Amino acid sequence: MLATTQALIHLYYDYDKIVLPIDSPGPVTGPDGASNDKKTPLDQLKVTGRVRITNVTTRAVAISILGPFLYAMCIRWVAWPWTVRIARVIWNIQRDSAPPRFPPYHIGLILRSLTAGLMLLCIWEFSNAAFSAYVAQAPLKNGQPLTTDSRDPNGSLLNGLKSKKETPRAFAFWELQYITQRFTARRNSIFSEIDRAGGATWAQVLNVSLVTIQAISSRISDFEHPRTSAPLSGQQPQRKIEELPRLVPPIQHGNVLSSPNRPRGGREKLESSVGSIARSYGQSGQASSPISPRAKQAILFARDKLLTSDQKNAINPAGLKSLFFDYVNQYLSTPIIGAPFRQTFKRRICGVVLGSPYSQLNPILCAIDSVANLALASLREDQFGTVNKDLPLIIRTFANAIQNIERIVPQMPIHWTDTEFQEHDGEGRRIEEIELVLEHLRWGLRQLLKDFGPYALDLGLGQAELQTCRGIVGIAT
Repeated sequence: MLATTQALIHLYYDYDKIVLPIDSPGPVTGPDGASNDKKTPLDQLKVTGRVRITNVTTRAVAISILGPFLYAMCIRWVAWPWTVRIARVIWNIQRDSAPPRFPPYHIGLILRSLTAGLMLLCIWEFSNAAFSAYVAQAPLKNGQPLTTDSRDPNGSLLNGLKSKKETPRAFAFWELQYITQRFTARRNSIFSEIDRAGGATWAQVLNVSLVTIQAISSRISDFEHPRTSAPLSGQQPQRKIEELPRLVPPIQHGNVLSSPNRPRGGREKLESSVGSIARSYGQSGQASSPISPRAKQAILFARDKLLTSDQKNAINPAGLKSLFFDYVNQYLSTPIIGAPFRQTFKRRICGVVLGSPYSQLNPILCAIDSVANLALASLREDQFGTVNKDLPLIIRTFANAIQNIERIVPQMPIHWTDTEFQEHDGEGRRIEEIELVLEHLRWGLRQLLKDFGPYALDLGLGQAELQTCRGIVGIAT
Protein backbone atom coordinates (compact mmCIF):
# COMPACT_ATOMS: atom_id res chain seq x y z
CA MET A 1 0.00 0.00 0.00
CA LEU A 2 2.85 2.36 0.76
CA ALA A 3 4.47 1.64 -2.61
CA THR A 4 1.16 2.10 -4.42
CA THR A 5 0.53 5.43 -2.69
CA GLN A 6 4.02 6.68 -3.50
CA ALA A 7 3.68 5.56 -7.14
CA LEU A 8 0.40 7.46 -7.54
CA ILE A 9 1.92 10.59 -5.99
CA HIS A 10 4.97 10.17 -8.22
CA LEU A 11 2.78 10.10 -11.33
CA TYR A 12 0.37 12.84 -10.24
CA TYR A 13 3.11 15.37 -9.40
CA ASP A 14 5.32 14.25 -12.31
CA TYR A 15 8.45 13.49 -10.28
CA ASP A 16 10.20 12.36 -13.48
CA LYS A 17 10.18 15.90 -14.82
CA ILE A 18 13.62 17.53 -14.87
CA VAL A 19 13.43 21.33 -14.90
CA LEU A 20 16.42 22.81 -16.72
CA PRO A 21 17.33 26.38 -15.74
CA ILE A 22 16.52 29.00 -18.36
CA ASP A 23 19.01 31.82 -18.87
CA SER A 24 17.98 35.29 -19.86
CA PRO A 25 18.67 36.08 -23.55
CA GLY A 26 21.85 37.86 -24.54
CA PRO A 27 25.58 37.34 -24.11
CA VAL A 28 27.10 37.07 -20.64
CA THR A 29 29.55 39.79 -19.73
CA GLY A 30 32.74 38.77 -18.03
CA PRO A 31 35.61 36.34 -18.63
CA ASP A 32 35.14 33.16 -20.62
CA GLY A 33 33.34 30.49 -18.68
CA ALA A 34 31.68 32.91 -16.27
CA SER A 35 28.48 31.31 -15.09
CA ASN A 36 25.37 32.71 -13.50
CA ASP A 37 24.64 29.46 -11.67
CA LYS A 38 24.80 30.15 -7.94
CA LYS A 39 22.85 27.25 -6.45
CA THR A 40 24.60 23.92 -6.33
CA PRO A 41 22.61 20.66 -6.21
CA LEU A 42 23.26 20.48 -2.47
CA ASP A 43 21.83 23.96 -2.01
CA GLN A 44 18.73 22.97 -3.95
CA LEU A 45 18.24 19.91 -1.73
CA LYS A 46 18.58 22.07 1.38
CA VAL A 47 15.89 24.45 0.12
CA THR A 48 13.34 21.70 -0.48
CA GLY A 49 14.51 19.38 2.32
CA ARG A 50 12.12 20.64 5.00
CA VAL A 51 9.08 20.32 2.74
CA ARG A 52 10.09 16.82 1.71
CA ILE A 53 10.59 15.68 5.31
CA THR A 54 7.13 17.00 6.21
CA ASN A 55 5.54 15.16 3.28
CA VAL A 56 7.38 11.93 4.07
CA THR A 57 6.36 12.01 7.74
CA THR A 58 2.72 12.72 6.90
CA ARG A 59 2.49 9.84 4.43
CA ALA A 60 4.26 7.37 6.72
CA VAL A 61 2.00 8.18 9.70
CA ALA A 62 -1.16 8.01 7.59
CA ILE A 63 -0.26 4.65 6.04
CA SER A 64 0.84 3.11 9.36
CA ILE A 65 -2.49 4.04 11.01
CA LEU A 66 -4.89 3.40 8.13
CA GLY A 67 -2.95 0.50 6.63
CA PRO A 68 -4.31 -2.31 8.87
CA PHE A 69 -7.93 -1.27 8.23
CA LEU A 70 -7.42 -1.00 4.46
CA TYR A 71 -5.60 -4.33 4.47
CA ALA A 72 -8.41 -6.07 6.38
CA MET A 73 -11.17 -4.61 4.19
CA CYS A 74 -9.63 -4.78 0.71
CA ILE A 75 -6.67 -7.15 0.57
CA ARG A 76 -6.94 -9.75 3.33
CA TRP A 77 -9.98 -11.64 2.01
CA VAL A 78 -8.21 -12.09 -1.33
CA ALA A 79 -4.72 -12.88 -0.02
CA TRP A 80 -5.80 -15.23 2.82
CA PRO A 81 -6.86 -18.28 0.70
CA TRP A 82 -3.67 -18.17 -1.34
CA THR A 83 -1.55 -17.81 1.78
CA VAL A 84 -3.27 -20.81 3.39
CA ARG A 85 -2.71 -22.96 0.32
CA ILE A 86 0.99 -22.19 0.34
CA ALA A 87 1.26 -22.67 4.12
CA ARG A 88 -0.38 -26.13 3.97
CA VAL A 89 2.64 -27.38 2.07
CA ILE A 90 4.84 -26.69 5.11
CA TRP A 91 2.51 -26.78 8.14
CA ASN A 92 -0.55 -28.75 9.14
CA ILE A 93 -3.46 -26.32 8.87
CA GLN A 94 -7.15 -27.10 9.10
CA ARG A 95 -9.11 -26.80 5.88
CA ASP A 96 -11.85 -24.65 7.38
CA SER A 97 -9.40 -22.09 8.77
CA ALA A 98 -10.72 -18.56 8.24
CA PRO A 99 -9.04 -15.19 8.75
CA PRO A 100 -9.55 -13.50 12.11
CA ARG A 101 -12.49 -11.13 12.33
CA PHE A 102 -10.41 -8.20 13.57
CA PRO A 103 -7.53 -6.57 11.67
CA PRO A 104 -3.94 -7.07 12.91
CA TYR A 105 -3.96 -3.76 14.77
CA HIS A 106 -1.53 -3.33 17.67
CA ILE A 107 1.12 -0.84 18.71
CA GLY A 108 4.05 -3.03 17.65
CA LEU A 109 2.80 -3.30 14.09
CA ILE A 110 2.16 0.43 13.92
CA LEU A 111 5.69 1.27 15.11
CA ARG A 112 7.30 -1.18 12.69
CA SER A 113 5.21 0.16 9.82
CA LEU A 114 6.04 3.75 10.74
CA THR A 115 9.78 3.08 10.96
CA ALA A 116 9.99 1.09 7.73
CA GLY A 117 7.73 3.57 5.93
CA LEU A 118 9.83 6.55 6.97
CA MET A 119 13.05 4.95 5.78
CA LEU A 120 11.58 3.82 2.47
CA LEU A 121 9.92 7.16 1.73
CA CYS A 122 13.10 9.07 2.59
CA ILE A 123 15.07 6.90 0.16
CA TRP A 124 12.50 7.34 -2.60
CA GLU A 125 12.02 11.09 -2.15
CA PHE A 126 15.62 12.23 -1.68
CA SER A 127 17.13 9.87 -4.27
CA ASN A 128 14.69 11.21 -6.87
CA ALA A 129 15.35 14.82 -5.81
CA ALA A 130 19.12 14.31 -5.87
CA PHE A 131 18.99 12.73 -9.33
CA SER A 132 16.89 15.59 -10.72
CA ALA A 133 19.19 18.23 -9.18
CA TYR A 134 22.43 16.70 -10.44
CA VAL A 135 21.11 15.93 -13.93
CA ALA A 136 19.93 19.55 -14.33
CA GLN A 137 23.47 20.93 -13.92
CA ALA A 138 24.98 23.02 -16.69
CA PRO A 139 26.77 21.06 -19.47
CA LEU A 140 30.20 22.03 -18.21
CA LYS A 141 33.26 20.10 -17.05
CA ASN A 142 35.91 21.96 -15.12
CA GLY A 143 34.39 25.21 -16.29
CA GLN A 144 34.53 24.24 -19.99
CA PRO A 145 31.92 22.77 -22.36
CA LEU A 146 31.53 19.01 -22.21
CA THR A 147 32.77 18.51 -25.79
CA THR A 148 36.04 20.39 -25.17
CA ASP A 149 37.95 17.17 -24.38
CA SER A 150 36.78 15.52 -27.61
CA ARG A 151 39.14 15.10 -30.57
CA ASP A 152 36.61 17.02 -32.67
CA PRO A 153 34.69 19.29 -30.27
CA ASN A 154 32.41 20.86 -32.86
CA GLY A 155 31.80 17.50 -34.54
CA SER A 156 30.67 16.00 -31.24
CA LEU A 157 28.45 19.02 -30.68
CA LEU A 158 26.84 18.61 -34.12
CA ASN A 159 26.21 14.92 -33.46
CA GLY A 160 24.33 15.87 -30.30
CA LEU A 161 22.32 18.56 -32.08
CA LYS A 162 21.28 16.08 -34.78
CA SER A 163 20.47 13.29 -32.34
CA LYS A 164 16.98 11.80 -32.55
CA LYS A 165 16.88 11.18 -28.81
CA GLU A 166 15.39 13.97 -26.74
CA THR A 167 17.88 14.04 -23.85
CA PRO A 168 21.19 14.28 -25.81
CA ARG A 169 19.60 16.79 -28.17
CA ALA A 170 18.35 19.03 -25.33
CA PHE A 171 21.75 19.06 -23.60
CA ALA A 172 23.54 19.69 -26.91
CA PHE A 173 21.42 22.79 -27.53
CA TRP A 174 22.06 23.89 -23.95
CA GLU A 175 25.81 23.51 -24.49
CA LEU A 176 25.55 25.46 -27.76
CA GLN A 177 23.84 28.28 -25.90
CA TYR A 178 26.64 28.33 -23.31
CA ILE A 179 29.26 28.39 -26.06
CA THR A 180 27.63 31.32 -27.88
CA GLN A 181 27.22 33.29 -24.64
CA ARG A 182 30.40 32.57 -22.68
CA PHE A 183 33.23 31.00 -24.72
CA THR A 184 34.78 33.24 -27.37
CA ALA A 185 37.32 30.68 -28.65
CA ARG A 186 34.69 28.01 -29.31
CA ARG A 187 32.43 30.61 -30.92
CA ASN A 188 35.23 31.66 -33.27
CA SER A 189 35.81 28.03 -34.25
CA ILE A 190 32.20 27.78 -35.44
CA PHE A 191 32.83 30.65 -37.89
CA SER A 192 36.27 29.48 -39.02
CA GLU A 193 35.55 25.79 -39.77
CA ILE A 194 34.37 26.05 -43.38
CA ASP A 195 35.78 22.80 -44.81
CA ARG A 196 33.94 20.31 -42.61
CA ALA A 197 32.28 17.30 -44.20
CA GLY A 198 28.61 18.04 -44.74
CA GLY A 199 29.14 21.80 -44.93
CA ALA A 200 30.61 24.55 -42.80
CA THR A 201 30.08 24.30 -39.06
CA TRP A 202 28.07 27.53 -39.07
CA ALA A 203 25.80 26.26 -41.86
CA GLN A 204 25.09 22.99 -40.03
CA VAL A 205 24.47 24.73 -36.69
CA LEU A 206 22.17 27.25 -38.38
CA ASN A 207 20.23 24.54 -40.23
CA VAL A 208 19.58 22.46 -37.10
CA SER A 209 18.61 25.53 -35.07
CA LEU A 210 16.27 27.01 -37.69
CA VAL A 211 14.54 23.66 -38.17
CA THR A 212 13.76 23.69 -34.44
CA ILE A 213 12.41 27.25 -34.61
CA GLN A 214 10.49 26.72 -37.86
CA ALA A 215 8.79 23.68 -36.34
CA ILE A 216 6.73 26.16 -34.28
CA SER A 217 5.15 27.63 -37.41
CA SER A 218 4.69 24.16 -38.92
CA ARG A 219 2.80 22.87 -35.89
CA ILE A 220 0.59 25.96 -35.82
CA SER A 221 -0.17 25.59 -39.53
CA ASP A 222 -1.03 21.91 -39.08
CA PHE A 223 -3.38 22.79 -36.23
CA GLU A 224 -5.14 25.53 -38.21
CA HIS A 225 -5.34 23.48 -41.41
CA PRO A 226 -5.47 19.76 -40.56
CA ARG A 227 -4.14 17.58 -43.32
CA THR A 228 -6.51 15.12 -44.99
CA SER A 229 -5.33 11.75 -46.25
CA ALA A 230 -4.65 12.09 -49.98
CA PRO A 231 -4.95 9.13 -52.42
CA LEU A 232 -1.77 7.45 -53.55
CA SER A 233 -0.16 8.53 -56.80
CA GLY A 234 -1.66 6.75 -59.80
CA GLN A 235 -4.90 5.91 -58.02
CA GLN A 236 -8.13 7.66 -58.88
CA PRO A 237 -10.56 8.29 -56.06
CA GLN A 238 -13.56 5.99 -56.31
CA ARG A 239 -16.90 7.65 -56.81
CA LYS A 240 -19.69 6.53 -54.56
CA ILE A 241 -22.76 5.72 -56.64
CA GLU A 242 -26.00 6.36 -54.84
CA GLU A 243 -28.66 3.84 -55.75
CA LEU A 244 -32.34 4.63 -55.93
CA PRO A 245 -34.57 3.08 -53.26
CA ARG A 246 -35.77 -0.40 -54.18
CA LEU A 247 -39.54 -0.59 -54.65
CA VAL A 248 -39.91 -4.34 -55.24
CA PRO A 249 -37.99 -7.33 -53.87
CA PRO A 250 -35.03 -8.59 -55.94
CA ILE A 251 -35.71 -10.95 -58.83
CA GLN A 252 -35.60 -14.59 -57.82
CA HIS A 253 -33.35 -16.93 -59.72
CA GLY A 254 -34.32 -20.51 -60.55
CA ASN A 255 -37.79 -22.04 -60.80
CA VAL A 256 -40.14 -19.31 -59.58
CA LEU A 257 -43.29 -21.43 -60.13
CA SER A 258 -42.38 -24.10 -57.58
CA SER A 259 -43.63 -23.72 -54.03
CA PRO A 260 -41.06 -22.98 -51.34
CA ASN A 261 -39.69 -25.88 -49.35
CA ARG A 262 -41.55 -26.61 -46.16
CA PRO A 263 -39.59 -26.41 -42.91
CA ARG A 264 -38.55 -29.81 -41.66
CA GLY A 265 -36.76 -29.47 -38.30
CA GLY A 266 -38.03 -27.80 -35.16
CA ARG A 267 -35.65 -24.86 -35.54
CA GLU A 268 -36.77 -24.20 -39.12
CA LYS A 269 -40.46 -24.39 -38.09
CA LEU A 270 -39.81 -21.87 -35.27
CA GLU A 271 -38.00 -19.49 -37.63
CA SER A 272 -40.82 -19.79 -40.20
CA SER A 273 -43.54 -19.09 -37.63
CA VAL A 274 -41.70 -16.09 -36.16
CA GLY A 275 -41.08 -14.71 -39.65
CA SER A 276 -44.71 -15.06 -40.65
CA ILE A 277 -45.86 -13.30 -37.48
CA ALA A 278 -43.38 -10.46 -38.09
CA ARG A 279 -44.48 -10.07 -41.70
CA SER A 280 -48.13 -10.04 -40.76
CA TYR A 281 -47.49 -7.43 -38.07
CA GLY A 282 -45.39 -5.30 -40.41
CA GLN A 283 -48.09 -5.33 -43.08
CA SER A 284 -50.87 -4.40 -40.65
CA GLY A 285 -52.17 -0.88 -40.29
CA GLN A 286 -50.85 -0.47 -36.73
CA ALA A 287 -47.23 -1.38 -37.53
CA SER A 288 -46.02 2.19 -37.11
CA SER A 289 -46.88 2.32 -33.42
CA PRO A 290 -47.50 -0.62 -31.07
CA ILE A 291 -49.34 1.69 -28.64
CA SER A 292 -53.02 2.30 -29.27
CA PRO A 293 -54.29 5.89 -29.64
CA ARG A 294 -56.32 5.60 -26.45
CA ALA A 295 -53.20 4.57 -24.49
CA LYS A 296 -51.30 7.51 -25.96
CA GLN A 297 -54.00 9.91 -24.86
CA ALA A 298 -53.92 8.45 -21.34
CA ILE A 299 -50.14 8.88 -21.13
CA LEU A 300 -50.27 12.49 -22.36
CA PHE A 301 -53.13 13.29 -19.96
CA ALA A 302 -51.17 11.84 -17.00
CA ARG A 303 -48.07 13.79 -18.02
CA ASP A 304 -49.98 17.08 -18.19
CA LYS A 305 -51.74 16.53 -14.85
CA LEU A 306 -48.96 15.02 -12.73
CA LEU A 307 -45.79 16.76 -13.95
CA THR A 308 -44.86 20.39 -13.52
CA SER A 309 -43.34 22.46 -16.30
CA ASP A 310 -39.85 22.10 -14.79
CA GLN A 311 -40.23 18.33 -14.64
CA LYS A 312 -41.41 18.24 -18.25
CA ASN A 313 -38.35 20.23 -19.32
CA ALA A 314 -36.10 17.92 -17.32
CA ILE A 315 -37.28 14.75 -19.05
CA ASN A 316 -37.19 16.01 -22.61
CA PRO A 317 -34.04 15.22 -24.68
CA ALA A 318 -32.55 18.70 -24.29
CA GLY A 319 -33.08 18.63 -20.53
CA LEU A 320 -31.56 15.18 -20.18
CA LYS A 321 -28.55 16.27 -22.24
CA SER A 322 -28.10 19.36 -20.06
CA LEU A 323 -28.36 17.26 -16.90
CA PHE A 324 -25.78 14.82 -18.23
CA PHE A 325 -23.28 17.59 -18.99
CA ASP A 326 -23.86 19.11 -15.54
CA TYR A 327 -22.79 15.85 -13.92
CA VAL A 328 -19.82 15.56 -16.28
CA ASN A 329 -18.69 19.11 -15.45
CA GLN A 330 -18.91 18.37 -11.73
CA TYR A 331 -16.77 15.29 -12.26
CA LEU A 332 -14.22 17.23 -14.35
CA SER A 333 -14.02 19.98 -11.72
CA THR A 334 -12.69 17.63 -9.06
CA PRO A 335 -8.98 18.39 -8.52
CA ILE A 336 -7.64 14.81 -8.46
CA ILE A 337 -10.08 12.59 -10.37
CA GLY A 338 -11.07 15.04 -13.09
CA ALA A 339 -7.65 16.60 -13.71
CA PRO A 340 -6.32 13.86 -16.08
CA PHE A 341 -9.41 14.20 -18.29
CA ARG A 342 -9.36 18.00 -18.65
CA GLN A 343 -7.91 19.40 -21.85
CA THR A 344 -6.79 22.71 -20.41
CA PHE A 345 -5.90 25.72 -22.54
CA LYS A 346 -2.31 25.60 -21.28
CA ARG A 347 -1.90 21.95 -22.22
CA ARG A 348 -3.38 22.44 -25.70
CA ILE A 349 -1.52 25.66 -26.62
CA CYS A 350 1.79 24.26 -25.33
CA GLY A 351 1.22 21.10 -27.34
CA VAL A 352 0.78 23.15 -30.50
CA VAL A 353 3.59 25.66 -29.99
CA LEU A 354 6.14 23.61 -28.05
CA GLY A 355 5.42 20.15 -29.43
CA SER A 356 3.96 16.96 -28.02
CA PRO A 357 4.05 14.52 -26.29
CA TYR A 358 7.16 16.12 -24.76
CA SER A 359 7.71 19.86 -24.62
CA GLN A 360 10.59 21.27 -26.67
CA LEU A 361 10.78 24.47 -24.61
CA ASN A 362 14.48 24.30 -23.68
CA PRO A 363 15.77 23.31 -27.16
CA ILE A 364 13.65 26.07 -28.74
CA LEU A 365 14.92 28.77 -26.35
CA CYS A 366 18.52 27.60 -26.71
CA ALA A 367 18.22 27.52 -30.50
CA ILE A 368 16.83 31.08 -30.58
CA ASP A 369 19.54 32.45 -28.31
CA SER A 370 22.33 30.56 -30.08
CA VAL A 371 21.40 31.81 -33.56
CA ALA A 372 20.94 35.38 -32.32
CA ASN A 373 24.21 35.40 -30.36
CA LEU A 374 26.21 33.95 -33.26
CA ALA A 375 24.70 36.43 -35.73
CA LEU A 376 25.45 39.38 -33.45
CA ALA A 377 29.00 38.16 -32.78
CA SER A 378 29.66 37.73 -36.52
CA LEU A 379 30.11 41.51 -36.88
CA ARG A 380 33.40 41.19 -34.97
CA GLU A 381 34.41 37.53 -35.25
CA ASP A 382 33.29 36.26 -38.68
CA GLN A 383 36.45 36.69 -40.74
CA PHE A 384 35.09 34.92 -43.85
CA GLY A 385 31.68 36.61 -43.94
CA THR A 386 29.74 33.34 -43.92
CA VAL A 387 26.90 34.70 -41.78
CA ASN A 388 25.85 37.70 -43.89
CA LYS A 389 24.05 35.72 -46.58
CA ASP A 390 21.91 33.93 -43.96
CA LEU A 391 20.75 37.02 -42.05
CA PRO A 392 17.54 37.59 -44.11
CA LEU A 393 16.52 33.97 -43.48
CA ILE A 394 17.13 34.35 -39.74
CA ILE A 395 15.14 37.58 -39.52
CA ARG A 396 12.23 36.13 -41.53
CA THR A 397 12.16 32.99 -39.39
CA PHE A 398 12.04 34.97 -36.14
CA ALA A 399 9.36 37.34 -37.43
CA ASN A 400 7.22 34.52 -38.84
CA ALA A 401 7.36 32.60 -35.56
CA ILE A 402 6.31 35.67 -33.56
CA GLN A 403 3.39 36.42 -35.88
CA ASN A 404 2.14 32.82 -35.83
CA ILE A 405 2.27 32.58 -32.03
CA GLU A 406 0.54 35.92 -31.55
CA ARG A 407 -2.18 34.80 -33.98
CA ILE A 408 -2.86 31.32 -32.54
CA VAL A 409 -2.99 32.29 -28.86
CA PRO A 410 -6.18 34.44 -29.02
CA GLN A 411 -7.77 32.16 -31.64
CA MET A 412 -7.26 28.86 -29.82
CA PRO A 413 -10.76 27.57 -28.90
CA ILE A 414 -11.44 26.58 -25.32
CA HIS A 415 -12.22 22.89 -24.96
CA TRP A 416 -15.49 22.03 -23.22
CA THR A 417 -13.64 19.93 -20.62
CA ASP A 418 -11.60 22.94 -19.45
CA THR A 419 -13.87 23.83 -16.54
CA GLU A 420 -11.28 25.99 -14.75
CA PHE A 421 -10.46 28.40 -17.59
CA GLN A 422 -11.20 32.03 -16.77
CA GLU A 423 -10.45 34.80 -19.21
CA HIS A 424 -9.92 38.20 -17.58
CA ASP A 425 -8.96 40.69 -20.30
CA GLY A 426 -6.81 38.06 -22.00
CA GLU A 427 -4.86 37.17 -18.85
CA GLY A 428 -6.19 33.62 -18.93
CA ARG A 429 -4.42 33.09 -22.26
CA ARG A 430 -1.05 34.31 -21.02
CA ILE A 431 0.98 31.13 -20.53
CA GLU A 432 4.43 31.41 -18.96
CA GLU A 433 6.13 29.04 -21.42
CA ILE A 434 4.66 30.80 -24.45
CA GLU A 435 5.61 34.21 -23.09
CA LEU A 436 9.19 32.98 -22.62
CA VAL A 437 9.41 31.93 -26.27
CA LEU A 438 8.02 35.29 -27.40
CA GLU A 439 10.43 37.16 -25.13
CA HIS A 440 13.48 35.39 -26.58
CA LEU A 441 12.24 35.76 -30.16
CA ARG A 442 11.54 39.47 -29.75
CA TRP A 443 14.90 40.06 -28.11
CA GLY A 444 16.76 38.29 -30.91
CA LEU A 445 14.82 40.05 -33.68
CA ARG A 446 15.19 43.44 -32.00
CA GLN A 447 18.96 43.09 -31.63
CA LEU A 448 19.38 41.86 -35.20
CA LEU A 449 17.41 44.81 -36.57
CA LYS A 450 19.38 47.28 -34.46
CA ASP A 451 22.79 45.94 -35.50
CA PHE A 452 22.05 44.98 -39.12
CA GLY A 453 19.25 47.44 -39.89
CA PRO A 454 21.42 49.84 -41.92
CA TYR A 455 22.62 46.93 -44.11
CA ALA A 456 19.31 45.03 -44.33
CA LEU A 457 18.44 46.20 -47.85
CA ASP A 458 21.91 45.33 -49.13
CA LEU A 459 21.70 41.88 -47.53
CA GLY A 460 18.50 41.04 -49.44
CA LEU A 461 15.71 42.06 -47.08
CA GLY A 462 12.89 44.01 -48.72
CA GLN A 463 11.71 47.41 -47.52
CA ALA A 464 8.22 46.12 -46.71
CA GLU A 465 9.66 43.16 -44.78
CA LEU A 466 11.92 45.48 -42.83
CA GLN A 467 9.03 47.74 -41.86
CA THR A 468 6.94 44.74 -40.78
CA CYS A 469 9.74 43.32 -38.64
CA ARG A 470 10.30 46.68 -36.96
CA GLY A 471 6.62 46.95 -36.20
CA ILE A 472 6.60 43.47 -34.59
CA VAL A 473 9.24 44.42 -32.01
CA GLY A 474 8.14 48.05 -31.62
CA ILE A 475 11.11 49.80 -33.24
CA ALA A 476 10.23 53.24 -34.59
CA THR A 477 10.83 53.61 -38.30
